Amino acid sequence: MPLSLPRRRWPVIVVTLLALSTGAPASAVPAGAQDGAAPTVQAGPGLVHAGLAAERTGACAGLFRVVGVSSTMCTHGPDPAPAGLSVTRSVAPLPARAATAAAPLALPVCEGDGTSGRRVEVLYVRGSTSRYSQYLETFRQLAEQVDVIFNESAKATGGERHVRYVTETVAGACRPVVRDVQIPDAALNANDWAPLLNAVKAAGYARTDRKYLQFVDANIYCGIGGFAGDTRKSDANRSNTGPEYARADNGCWTAGVAAHELGHTLGAVNNNAPNASGAAHCVDEYDVMCYKDGPNVVLRYSCPSQALDQRLDCNHDDYYHTDPPAGSYLATYYNVADNLFLIKGGTTNPPPPSSNLALSATASASYTSAWESVLAINDGIDPPSSNDTVNRRWGTWPNTGQQWAQLTWPTAQSVRVADVYFFDDNGGVRLPASWSLQYWNGTAYVAVPGASGYPVAANQYNRVTFTTVSTTRLRVVLNSGAGSVGLLEVKVTT
Repeated sequence: MPLSLPRRRWPVIVVTLLALSTGAPASAVPAGAQDGAAPTVQAGPGLVHAGLAAERTGACAGLFRVVGVSSTMCTHGPDPAPAGLSVTRSVAPLPARAATAAAPLALPVCEGDGTSGRRVEVLYVRGSTSRYSQYLETFRQLAEQVDVIFNESAKATGGERHVRYVTETVAGACRPVVRDVQIPDAALNANDWAPLLNAVKAAGYARTDRKYLQFVDANIYCGIGGFAGDTRKSDANRSNTGPEYARADNGCWTAGVAAHELGHTLGAVNNNAPNASGAAHCVDEYDVMCYKDGPNVVLRYSCPSQALDQRLDCNHDDYYHTDPPAGSYLATYYNVADNLFLIKGGTTNPPPPSSNLALSATASASYTSAWESVLAINDGIDPPSSNDTVNRRWGTWPNTGQQWAQLTWPTAQSVRVADVYFFDDNGGVRLPASWSLQYWNGTAYVAVPGASGYPVAANQYNRVTFTTVSTTRLRVVLNSGAGSVGLLEVKVTT
């Protein structure tokens, strides 16, 4: 089926907002925002800014912070509807089609067991009224078309990239899973993204190894996506972790909009890129991620064909190149083609499994400060120090005494090594006086056997080895000393 990404043509009105935020070091500030510039607010259909705080400093500097979610989430803000689409009018289902040798109903490349590791998971988010059966095939086809956009764009630079979806076998073919997620009608139709995000998280879609592509059966936005604004060329780049969310409402259920919002969650377009608009888009048309997103933005039509509206980074110099030239921007700064949620090459074999079992677990805790996140403990980000002011942290201030953080797996894991990185901000959260590991033996939490000892040191991982146990739950139990306690990361291996 042909892809289409109509051009956005909504007029843009700009109002400057100021918001207060906690400070952050320069390394936490997205490039292009370090001058303290606040993001701009556009006016128009679907450009809902309720619940978004324009930030000058902190992790979301130069972006918007989604207010009312439990962990810091940044976004570039809502995108307008492309020409021909309306936020008030639902798109029709795609016509059914038969699979052929030239156009099979399937993803061309699938990887592994379809669930393990970092993956993009497709959600149909709805309230009490369900159109799941009517649109299931549409959502599958749209997700597959998004994969075409990513891979055809990779081919233009001599490489291959595919979206690593959560997949299943349908009629003998590998296809994206589409989850049917019911949430309260009030959260679905809120004039604010946070209630929907919180309801989706409460439904269980909050894994750190997931990007969630949401097809939302509402008429609030056209599209909006999380965006880290992290320019570091490193696997620790915040665009390489989750949970993160890309949203398209029913007036914009198209492959182009879905690819655009997913592109934001994967790290496009950083504000220090050569042709950046300064608001997470580009100005060198034609391109999935380019459009006039502010009154002072001047577009340059430097790409050869409007057909490239259906592709990423038409000149391959801003955010997507599978083999960037040495010394170029993308050889130096973050490159979406390196994102860990994409499959590199055309392998259909499982990748080597991560040795860190914590990445596939769900995190929980005895208590979490309102401004911290327990998701920090297994997000796969190595902290720069115990007083990490850039990445998420789990802390229990003002609570003291014994506290715990827990990793839970859906099936039993054989574990024998844990590496624990403590949070210590030299203020209310300090190193623990002591700590230990407990595992669930089926009826109770008990100490791991044969522990090698429990070191307590700042600015490094603290390792304990023990006799191998098979369990679905592992707890880090912390006893407070000079203050409350917290963790930045936990790794678990066999």
